[in-house]
Amino acid sequence: MTLTVRLGARSYPIIVERSYAGVPTRLNAMGFMRVGWVVSHASLLARHGRGLLGPLRRAGWQLETIPIPERESSKSLAMAERLIRRLASRPTRGVPVLIAFGGGVIGDLAGFVAAIFRRGIPYLQVPTTLLAQVDSAIGGKVGVDLPQAKNFVGAFYQPRLVWNNVAVLKSLPMRQRRSGVAEIIKYGLIADAALFELLERRLDACLALQPAVISALIERSCAIKARVVSADERETRGIRHQLNFGHTIGHALEAASGYRRWTHGEAIAIGMCAAAALAVELGLCSRAVPERLTRVIERAGLPTRASGVSREAV
Repeated sequence: MTLTVRLGARSYPIIVERSYAGVPTRLNAMGFMRVGWVVSHASLLARHGRGLLGPLRRAGWQLETIPIPERESSKSLAMAERLIRRLASRPTRGVPVLIAFGGGVIGDLAGFVAAIFRRGIPYLQVPTTLLAQVDSAIGGKVGVDLPQAKNFVGAFYQPRLVWNNVAVLKSLPMRQRRSGVAEIIKYGLIADAALFELLERRLDACLALQPAVISALIERSCAIKARVVSADERETRGIRHQLNFGHTIGHALEAASGYRRWTHGEAIAIGMCAAAALAVELGLCSRAVPERLTRVIERAGLPTRASGVSREAV
């Protein structure tokens, strides 16, 4: 399936497939120079690198892999500088391509580097986690964290392509699957009642990554993100703010705990519950909304409340 983020000259496709076999054909048609780098994690390259790199190298691509540590703290200015120095050490004629092959940390970091290296080089999002496939790989928000706040340094810089290979999700541990489900819950609540109802009915099948169910959930989530981003690329028209549901408190929890206690999806689940409770207090919705939200979050194995972190820090 192909969806499109419509941004004029910056438009790009979101592909939902079950392999990487079609990547070279798609990229070659876009006229890229067949030279570049793949930023990823060593363990991910060992598991799935051949599936992506094999077809590209057979198609004549010269790609250097750059592994980075598999942790949130890799999303830092220090790591961005390290990556930039690595890219600068390999002179190239023309414009090389940067491929972000991994989850949200990889996508945000590599996208940020692509935005500032040589005043911007093309980059591709090849997300390998459920959360990245439905959310962070789409929309062009790239950046790094500071101790004071998550994503405090960054840019709006759109990828040229997002390629979701649903088959790679099978290797995700359950905690990462649940983390991705948090963002799907968000999409259902802010924009698609039928999606929310589907998730309620087929949550077990979603967590088990049953092909038909997970593909449908990914496609519908991507369609919502693409529609919102197309209408409000840089969050200046008040439309894109809805994508931040649960993220105000969620990001604060991540920063206040040093980015070590909760996954992004877990923090967002807590943030959604808190935001819904505040909405009830403000008279913006009935109590039935947070009650229904809390039920599905708990069934997904996600937290609904935070403890052991300073309220003042949050």
